[in-house]
Parts: sequence; C-alpha cells; structure tokens
Amino acid sequence: MSNRPLTAPCASKLPSEFSAGWNSLTFPAENGVELLYQLYIPQNFDMAKRYPLILYMHSAGVRCDDNSHIYTGEAKFLRNLEANAYRDGVLVLAPCCPRPEKWVGVDRWNGLEFDADTLPQTRYMAAAIELFADVCANLPVDLARRSLYGMSMGGFAVWDILARYPHTFAAAIVAAGCGSPKQAAQMTDVALWIFHGTADNAVPFRSAEIMRDALTAAEHPSLKFTAFEGAGHGIWVPTADTEGLYDWLFSKKREESEADA
Repeated sequence: MSNRPLTAPCASKLPSEFSAGWNSLTFPAENGVELLYQLYIPQNFDMAKRYPLILYMHSAGVRCDDNSHIYTGEAKFLRNLEANAYRDGVLVLAPCCPRPEKWVGVDRWNGLEFDADTLPQTRYMAAAIELFADVCANLPVDLARRSLYGMSMGGFAVWDILARYPHTFAAAIVAAGCGSPKQAAQMTDVALWIFHGTADNAVPFRSAEIMRDALTAAEHPSLKFTAFEGAGHGIWVPTADTEGLYDWLFSKKREESEADA
C-alpha cells in the first residue's frame, strides 16, 4: 500500500478563532459525517510559530455524541500532558466517534490482526483524516513532528492510519490495540512504542506480539515494547505514567524532506 495523500478541503472548515485549552467543535466532512472533535490550543498560541501535533484516538468504550470522550478516566494521557511543561507548546486533535460507529471496520475486537489493504476505511475514520488534513494545512503545525496516540479501538486506529499514511508521522503510541502486520515494513521510519497487558481478554496480548514480531522482521530501528505483566485491558494509567513517555514522544522528528503535507 503506497502512502495516501492527506487531502484538506479546498476551503478550511475550521473556526477562525480558538480559545486556549480545549475547544469543543464540529467538522462537516465531505462524506456527510458531522464529526465532533476537541482541539487543544496552548496558552499564548502564536500563528507565527510551528507546533507539534498529536492525533489522539479514543477507545470504543468512550464513544459518545457529546464530545465528552476526553474527560473520561481513559484520557489519562491527556491529563498528564496538561500537567507537564509540554502543554504550552503542542496542539492536540481528538476526534470523537459515536456509537455504534468504529474507527476501524473489524467485525470483532478480540481478533489477532487485520489487513488494512482489504478493509475499507470507515466513514468516521475518513472524516477524522479529512479533519486532520485541514488542521495540518491551516494551523501552524510542524509537519515533521506529528504523532499518534491510541487506546484499544484507538490503538486499532493508529495501526490503520500508519498502514494507509505511513510516511506522515514521527512517532506513535499504541495501547492495547490490534494491528495490520502486513504493512509493518512501511512503518519502519516511524518511532513506535507498543503497550499491552499480558492478561488482556478484550484485545489479546498475542496481537501486540504479532505486530512487534512483524516490525522486528522488517528491521524497525527503534521499536519499543512494554508488556504489563498480569494486566488486563485497562492499561491507560500505567501507559500514561510510564517514565520518560512524553520526553520520548516530543523528541521525535521526521526529516523535513520526509514530512508529507
């Protein structure tokens, strides 16, 4: 699968003004989806600067129709980010998927892998990618410092995005998500950190091992893999509290010539 282009709307659909902190918004996607999303803007935001951008993909458990997905216990990654020094120099985009929709159109969550080559992109994922492209094109985003975070269904989403747009991101964090190992060779230029509980009964630990093994076979140069021994599916707290996680994430940068628009 070759890298797909990120196509922003001809005219931006973003608001003209933002408040510092979280902005609760709606994006009218070209495919008809009215996509709720949250956009984090740092204090002293300056359009003349360039900011790293995190695309935050939530789980199936917090799907909603009121944009509250970033205020759940699962969002420990965001709470930690808000409490550390990086909060003043980052943009965070957090699209919202309602029930019963999915970021990735798998028929069950407890499978061991999926194939992004044969699985059609879902309507809500397509809308989220269009929104992401609009943000990248019309806000002061450092295109060499875009990253991904996903938990559970959001972890599936991270792997799906990397399979379809592999040469776009500098780094990705996947927590308790099943992936698409067939495309592992296309992900070797993205810094990756995989987290999974060894006793996960919702998304099997074996699915993380399969992605790790596929990436290792593809000679990924900087893969990190953390297994939480005896932990089940709800690993959002130990993942977010992992020492050095944010320093690792914010240290990653693509070469300018490699950062696709």
